[in-house]
Order: sequence, then structure tokens, then C-alpha cells
Amino acid sequence: LPLLIIGRQMGANPDDIWRIKEWTEAFFHRISLMQSEEEELESVRKEIEAQHYFQPVFDKLRQNPNDSLLSTLVNTVIEGWGRPLSDNELHAEMMADTFVGGSETTTNAISAGVKLLIENPLVWAQLKNDPDRYLKVFIEEVLRLESPVQSLMRATATDVELSGVRIPAGSLINVRFGAANRDERRFENPEQLDLERRQPGGHMAFGSGKHHCLGAPLARRELHWSFTALIDRIDSLAFATAESDITYHPHYLLRAMKSLPITFTAKKR
Repeated sequence: LPLLIIGRQMGANPDDIWRIKEWTEAFFHRISLMQSEEEELESVRKEIEAQHYFQPVFDKLRQNPNDSLLSTLVNTVIEGWGRPLSDNELHAEMMADTFVGGSETTTNAISAGVKLLIENPLVWAQLKNDPDRYLKVFIEEVLRLESPVQSLMRATATDVELSGVRIPAGSLINVRFGAANRDERRFENPEQLDLERRQPGGHMAFGSGKHHCLGAPLARRELHWSFTALIDRIDSLAFATAESDITYHPHYLLRAMKSLPITFTAKKR
């Protein structure tokens, strides 16, 4: 669902969505910092394939702009730069922020939410009985507990001291959003999925300040549509294999299950 939506917004041919899925997964794995040299080279080859696919699209939109989101991205003159994005910047934007940031992360959040519902049958019952009351809070709890983006790199703007350690200005640091979202100083019973949690949106799943994720409203809407469809159509959910068999991709920045085998019973119409 997220890839279909962002692909449509970016003018991708619907017949090419599964090719684009391969390219986004290649980028996802390459930024894991966990690939062998051979695996990384294969990921790079797929990313180059994506660049060959999108370059003619960029060229066409420069010659004949339209009202699409991608045309806006290609042709907008950046304030303070005095120019639009270059080809290299566009390719990086397409893979990192648009297709990976705009589809992989939300896909992983949907999967994580389904897993949490199976693990918490009382929550599933509450959600089905009163989605108007609980769905919004459930989505925020999924984002908090299973943040698709667990961390990102940042540079310190000034000298700072953290827990007695001095970090000089200009240092490259790794900010762990996933840890912040389970901080007991901020969240009561932080390991618990709580549909009655006060201020459920006060997490760091989308970052904060000027780095707050621009796609957060779209991600929340996609999660709303996905779980609304689940509630409307599904009566029961269960793991198809032992829960201990569920494994995650080794990744330094993002959180994603390798697969989520489930069984379900559809509602009778």
C-alpha cells in the first residue's frame, strides 16, 4: 500500500512497482551497515538500475513540467541555493527520502502493528469494539514501541556534555529514537501497549524540530487506512509459525521483520 501510494504520487508506472520495490530494498539493505562487500556491490548495481529508470523521467519533466509532485521536486528552485536539485541530488532524494522513507518505513510499521495485535489479544478486542476511540492511540503506540526508524546520524552544532561525556561541536553522533521512545522518565510503563495512554503522540518516531519527518501526516493516514481495513475485514489473527521464528533484518538504523507469517479468519459478510 505505501509503495503504491508514493509511486503514484511520483509518477511511476504501476507495472513497475515491483521493480521499484527491489530498488528500495537494495537501498534499505545497503544503509544497514551490515552487508558484505559482495552484497553491497549488488545493492549498488540495483540502485544504478533505478537511476537509469528515473533519469529520463527527470529530463522529460524539465522540458515539460506538469502538476505532479515529482515535477515540483525536479523544477523547484531551492530557497538560498538559487537552483533546483541536481541529478545526483534528485536520485538520492528519490531513493532515501521518497521511496525508502515514504514506503519501506510505513510498510514496516503496518507489519509491526499486526504483530502487536496478535501479541495483545485484549488490545485487538478493544480496537475492534471501538475503533473510533482507540485507533488513533493504537497507531501512536505502534510508532512508539516499534519505531521504523530506530536512529539517524546527526552532527553536534555546539560543544555538549551528555552523562559526563564531552562531545565536541561537529561530532558525528547516532541519535537513538527507539531508546527515547521507551524512556521510563517520559512514558509510564514504557514497554506496555496502552490504549489509554495520555499524550500518545509525544514520541520521537518522526524526529523533532526542523528534522521532523515531512511524511509523518501521510504515514499516519496510511496506517489509519490499513488498520481500518483490517478491523473491517478480519475477525481473528494468529501467527502461522512460532513467534520465536520471527526474525529481523540486521540494521543499524531501521527496524524491519524479514517476514511475518500469519493466519486469519475473515469476517462473515
